[in-house]
Amino acid sequence: MSIDSAVERLRAAERDMRDDPPASIEQKASIFGEYQSLFQPTEIGSLTEQEFKEFLLYENNRHWTGLHRKRSMMTDDMEQLRDGLRSLVDEEQDLAPRVQDTKEKVDGMGKATISAILVTAYPEKYGVWNNRSEEALKQLDIWPDFEYGSDFGQRYDRVNEVLLDLGTELDLDLWDLDALLGYLVGIEEDPLETVEDTEATGEFAKEQHLQQYLVNHWEKMGLSDQWEIYSDSDDPEAGVEFSTGIGRPDILLTHTSDARVCILELKKGSTSDRAVGQILRYIGWVRAHLDDLEGVSADAEVEGRLIVSDSSEKLEYAMAVIPELTLYEYEMEVTLNQSTS
Repeated sequence: MSIDSAVERLRAAERDMRDDPPASIEQKASIFGEYQSLFQPTEIGSLTEQEFKEFLLYENNRHWTGLHRKRSMMTDDMEQLRDGLRSLVDEEQDLAPRVQDTKEKVDGMGKATISAILVTAYPEKYGVWNNRSEEALKQLDIWPDFEYGSDFGQRYDRVNEVLLDLGTELDLDLWDLDALLGYLVGIEEDPLETVEDTEATGEFAKEQHLQQYLVNHWEKMGLSDQWEIYSDSDDPEAGVEFSTGIGRPDILLTHTSDARVCILELKKGSTSDRAVGQILRYIGWVRAHLDDLEGVSADAEVEGRLIVSDSSEKLEYAMAVIPELTLYEYEMEVTLNQSTS
């Protein structure tokens, strides 16, 4: 697809989005008023741990739901964090080396957080590279090629060039463009509901809430004994909503000792056997792209695990046919403890 075709498709999506604009656009002025000044070069030195952690929460930035997952790691050394952010927003330096420098200085700082800070500080200049925007650019067939051996900063610079071109053609700043790309891939939910907001049935209100719960509590999950969430040099949580260009598996796992990869797909409520086709599609893609997965053997076995709250007879029959697939049912338990105060 050419850039012109991509722009045409995005214009159509933008017209649809105007009927129900996301919170990130409706509340942009107040968000910028609260956080834009924090990430200016003159203010980085006084950035507090609380201010930074508050920015990472969706309820405050109104745009991204997963930035807070590595907040403790990123703020463990606040001087190191401030030093990295000074480099990131220093426009006297070229973009690629300062992005690379920040990523190397701050533990837990991946592409999603780095670009979220940049677009908040300078929405006319820097766009968002996360799994959501990557998926959109791949579906639009305008995902850039990277030079062999390019580092993270150089890759972000290349992605940003594509985003700048789109923003110019659509007459959008890169904050609004990110919301539009998210809308395009159909993931503009209302994450204001938290994973604690469940229906009386004991199910998670949305699949994303189940995903957030599993990721945030992964070390407490039984699967964590043998499996870890896939990560690469660009993003410590690259396996969360992993981008393929044909959809985004909820969680991509790698085995801690064996050459094995697992697609974890999550479904709330009663699930039809159509979910089997979806997870098989992802397994097929991963098998064809093992060479692209950092630190994963090209001969790795690929399997899938489907987590549902209520399986059906049709689903169980469909899953039983394919030995690479495993079905799980999750249960929620609420415990009430009498207050001692």
